[in-house]
Amino acid sequence: MADIVMKVLEIRIVLPGNQPILLLLHQDSQRLLRLWIGPSEGTAIGLAQQGVDTPRPTTHQLLVEALEQAGDPIDAVRIAKVDDEVFYAELMLESGTTVDARASDAVAAALFAGVSVYASEEVLDSAGIDLTEGDIAAELNIEAPEIQPEVPEESIDDFREFLKGLNPADFLDSSDEQTPPLFEEDDSENGTEDNDDPGATEK
Repeated sequence: MADIVMKVLEIRIVLPGNQPILLLLHQDSQRLLRLWIGPSEGTAIGLAQQGVDTPRPTTHQLLVEALEQAGDPIDAVRIAKVDDEVFYAELMLESGTTVDARASDAVAAALFAGVSVYASEEVLDSAGIDLTEGDIAAELNIEAPEIQPEVPEESIDDFREFLKGLNPADFLDSSDEQTPPLFEEDDSENGTEDNDDPGATEK
C-alpha cells in the first residue's frame, strides 16, 4: 500500500488527566490520526514547531545532527503500523536504511530535520478519524491547552527604558511620606525593650 503524507497539526490536552495527544491530518481525505504521547515528547514537538532555539541540543536535535554528521541524514519518517492503539514508526534514512522508533520520537525528529511525516494507508484506514462525520470535538473530548501570549521584543525594550527613568521617590505619595521608620531607638525612659527574637531567622 502507498504511503500518505500527513500534516502535523498540534498537540492537544485530553481531559481529565491532562494527557498530551498529537494530531496528524491527511488533508485530502480529512482523516485524523491521534497519538498519545508523553510530556517530554510533547515539549520537543512544541519546540520544533515554534522554532525555539535552545542553548544546547535536545535529544531529538542531537539525533538529527548525529545522523547528518555521519552522512546518512533522515529523509522522512513513517507511521508504519498500529496495534491496540499503539503506533509504530520508523526513521527512513537517505541510504535506504530504516530505524525502528516510537511515533512521537519520529515526529519530533522529522520536525527538527524538516522532513515529511508519512503514514501507511493501512494505518490511516485502521485508525483514521473522518472529520466530515459527526461532532469530532465531542468525539475526541479534547481541549486546547492554554498558551501564554507572546510579548513583542519592542514592548520589552520600552519597558526597560521606562524602568531606567524611575526614581524611588516616584513610588511615594503623601501618605507614604508619613510612614514611621522601620527601626526606632530604644526608649530608655519608659523602659521598653526590643521584643524581636534575636534567634529567629528566615526559613
